[in-house]
Amino acid sequence: MQKLTLNITDYSDLPNTKIIYFDGDFDGYAEETIAQIQNEVDQATPGRILIFEFSKLNYLNSFAIGQLVAWHNIMNTKKGQILIVGINRNIQDIFSVLGIGSVFKIHSSLEELKANQA
Repeated sequence: MQKLTLNITDYSDLPNTKIIYFDGDFDGYAEETIAQIQNEVDQATPGRILIFEFSKLNYLNSFAIGQLVAWHNIMNTKKGQILIVGINRNIQDIFSVLGIGSVFKIHSSLEELKANQA
């Protein structure tokens, strides 16, 4: 298991947008780390976009799925959204089996996201 680390930065290609880079395993042991994301969600202004960049995310479990859905619901109430990019095959399979893929807008890369936003 690899401890989850995050890097949160402004995303200059889209207004009112932050990108959160995930690296490691997203599970119950990541609770302290994800407090940073919870803060971003709690402080989100209307229309805020959070991009979750998952290309270095190795693993997620039911705890992570619950957090993702909860954040999605909070962002919806704030008229914001969560976009996911860089999802690997394993996580894509998990999303598909659980039906989560239809909840989030998922893009294969930041380049694809930018092309679709244009």
